[in-house]
Amino acid sequence: MLEKAKDRARERDIVVLGMTGVLAEVNLAFAGLQQALRPLMKLAKALPPRQQSALLNAFGLGEEAAEPPDVWLVALATLTLLTESATHKPILLVVDDAQWLDEATRDVLSFVSRRLSADSIVLLLALREGFSLPFGLLDIRAPDLSGKLRDRFLKEAAGNPLALVELPHNLRTEDDGEAPWLPLTERLERTFSSRLSGLPGATQMLLNVAAENDGTSLHEILRAGEVLLAQNIGVDALAPAASAQLIDLDAMQVRFRHPLVRSAIHRTADVATRQRVHSALAAVIEDQDRRLWHRAAATVGPDDDLAAELDLMASRAQSRGANTMAMEVLQIAAKLSSTAKARRERFLQAAEIATDLGRPGLLEHLLREAEVEPSYRLGGARVGWCREMSQPLMVNDLGRISALVNLADQARAAGAKDLASNLLWRAAQRCWWSNAGSELRASVLTAARSLELSELDPRGIAISAYSDPLRRSSEVYAGLKLLSQKGGHDPHVARILGSTANVIGAFDLGVSFLAESTAGLRKQGRIGNLARALFAQAWAEMEVGDWIGARREAEEAARFAEETGSAVWTAAATIVKAQLAGMQGRLEQAETCATEAERLVLSTGASFLLAMLQLGRGITAIGAGRHLEAFEHLQRLFAPADPAFNSGLQFFALADFVEAAVYSDHSQDARKLIDEVERVSDPDPVPWVATMLCMAWLRSPV
Repeated sequence: MLEKAKDRARERDIVVLGMTGVLAEVNLAFAGLQQALRPLMKLAKALPPRQQSALLNAFGLGEEAAEPPDVWLVALATLTLLTESATHKPILLVVDDAQWLDEATRDVLSFVSRRLSADSIVLLLALREGFSLPFGLLDIRAPDLSGKLRDRFLKEAAGNPLALVELPHNLRTEDDGEAPWLPLTERLERTFSSRLSGLPGATQMLLNVAAENDGTSLHEILRAGEVLLAQNIGVDALAPAASAQLIDLDAMQVRFRHPLVRSAIHRTADVATRQRVHSALAAVIEDQDRRLWHRAAATVGPDDDLAAELDLMASRAQSRGANTMAMEVLQIAAKLSSTAKARRERFLQAAEIATDLGRPGLLEHLLREAEVEPSYRLGGARVGWCREMSQPLMVNDLGRISALVNLADQARAAGAKDLASNLLWRAAQRCWWSNAGSELRASVLTAARSLELSELDPRGIAISAYSDPLRRSSEVYAGLKLLSQKGGHDPHVARILGSTANVIGAFDLGVSFLAESTAGLRKQGRIGNLARALFAQAWAEMEVGDWIGARREAEEAARFAEETGSAVWTAAATIVKAQLAGMQGRLEQAETCATEAERLVLSTGASFLLAMLQLGRGITAIGAGRHLEAFEHLQRLFAPADPAFNSGLQFFALADFVEAAVYSDHSQDARKLIDEVERVSDPDPVPWVATMLCMAWLRSPV
């Protein structure tokens, strides 16, 4: 059947790509993927740099990486190659014996398959009868695992049933799942190390080198073995390990047959042996960063010069987006520091990265290690920022706003203007999400003025918008227009500007900024931030009438949110889909999406999203001619005791609320709302607000 499909495709001038799972290669990462993409690799030079690097490293074609290629980046690069190629000719991707594909290739295929609906690409996959992919056992034995831990265990177990059962037993915290070595149970350690004792001494030492090495180079392992054993070592010294089926060996590389063999060897070696091995590897490895890593692992006691070199290594890692590595390097540098001040600074830097990575458990550990003393004036503000960013923004907690303003004052007094700006931006966001009163909002704005930020500082503009979107909309709009003409923004900055534009109703500018942001995030492979940015882009596109684009972005936002385990942004994207369906008259689909979104929203406690959901339901009811129902939905946004009450979103509902009120005999409510919005609006409102007021007056009774 597959051969017939290939023949028919070629007759129709369709490009045929293929891969076949091979049992012998089931543990070789990306082996299957390389088969399929080989004809397209000449196009890889046009990929964004980080995608190109990840793909080449996955296939062993690039410079040797300091860490394994990120499967997300490899998947993104694969999707880009396929979709770009399909713009010239349609593609048939044929997968045979999928049950024997390596796990990395399966992950990439899963990622790609969910994103082919709009491209001229067909994926045809064959799985032998009686086989299934080995995911069920872990779900039965450890059903409450997070997505991260589940993925790590599946990778380490590599299909071994005993490992799937045993690995969850010794886990102490969520963050153990990202430790370099997973804790093994005694049973697992015994199982995977049982074949070591009968091997020659030189072979065992070379296996220790291979286990501690962060690469697979046969040359490195043999040279380090010579340093350790003070004798010439040939490849024949590894032959007993290959015969015992512990490793796969070729002219270039040494790979363990199972990931847990490596872990077992690491655990059975004593500390002194590991240090000697790392010292030998540092002596033979040429790459600067890898050499530093092994030098640090071989060092006992303080070494400030080495710690300073590791600081530079961490900076290099951050510049290429390897934040996890940067955080780990800073922790090592902290432990090598001879003074409490240097140790504290490095642990705080690592904590700030842990905050960005969304790892609250590790964050608290790093803050404890930092041992910030009260005499360190800036310490409280830095610790407060880390803890604030590890908490959900959507939870209504007005007390946090005052606390953030106080922390910003501390940062400003200590000369940390950038940190103070970040703290006040977060406080302003909480004002908008938490229905803060006028006094709290004013305190944020007063503190921001004391920083004397540039008129075009994105955070300053955002603080004004989130603190008082109606009264300060004109100055915010003017700043956003000037920045939109410049372009070339960092994706993170573009997201801030796009979301700020949405907050004041400047959706035309929001579309532009957010399209720039999502494009940049894709190029950088920053998958975790894409769901939030895509939701904001979908909202803006919906409001400017680009319903096709809005639906596309909303669906992709929901997929990314589900894959990264973010219920908030899954709910947000589903709300946009519900409102789009309602505006297009697809009432049943609108209610289905709304019901699903409500279930997710109630679990997160995000009043903004509940308000947005009620707005969508009100618009849907108006379109169906059910004005009383619409009024009941929309009035919840204006009732302080209602969970859907949200002052930041009320003016978006103005015109629809007035229409629903007038046609359901609640005209007096409509007039009161119009008067209130006019009272608190800028005398020269932005176009969106002006349009809403005009529509409201036209719909209200004279």
